[in-house]
Amino acid sequence: MSDSITNEPTSGIQEKKVPDKLVGNLPTLYCYETCPFCFKVKALLGSRGIKYSKVEVNPMKHTELQWSSWRKVPVFIDLDGTQVNDSNFILHYIDEKGDNKFPRYGVDEKQDEWMDFSNSILGKSIVAVIYSSYFTSLKALDYVTKVDNFSFSSRIINKWLGAIIMFFVGRSRAKKFPLKPRDNLKFQLDNLAKGFEGEFFGGDIPNGADFANYGILRSMQGLYGFDILESHDLVHPWYTRMQKLSGI
Repeated sequence: MSDSITNEPTSGIQEKKVPDKLVGNLPTLYCYETCPFCFKVKALLGSRGIKYSKVEVNPMKHTELQWSSWRKVPVFIDLDGTQVNDSNFILHYIDEKGDNKFPRYGVDEKQDEWMDFSNSILGKSIVAVIYSSYFTSLKALDYVTKVDNFSFSSRIINKWLGAIIMFFVGRSRAKKFPLKPRDNLKFQLDNLAKGFEGEFFGGDIPNGADFANYGILRSMQGLYGFDILESHDLVHPWYTRMQKLSGI
């Protein structure tokens, strides 16, 4: 486990507690506004009615996470100062601390596989679509111009340079699949629909796979490629149910 910035950062629950990193005496989520992995956590928190504070992290400098050896988002800090890194680990932590509605890692193989799918396949697939051109990348990064705690120069750099970087990231992700980005996303949504056990992956109620994959897709809303989801006969109704349940 990581006790200082000199140690190798790890996923999951950290040994060292950081209560001083809470904001407003509430559980605190360090995130980017459009981060698909952050939306997973926001969806679960919303569905459980958990009030929390949010810290917008500078996507280029990660200034707000310089206190941690783990510089990726999301990072979740619980009320007692417990730090949890990595979206799927955070989902399990929040669920286990609260209603405990879905199985833990290793208990339900299918849930685990679909939660992994959200990171290894679906997340890469949407990035290849959203950032398929410099123009669509600019649109995705426009949110940084509205973040009050970023300086004016930081907003400009994050938007214009960030768009260039993410365009190349999108091209890199696209090379991981044999199909073109839009065709691949449609193909992956077809795969996703095969995992539904009724209205949700979890049957009558969502499990970890529902929140993991919904969060990835929620980050596309309002951006290029969301029409692919909207036109899917099976995934879009599920998405709508998840949105109503989570409130985001």
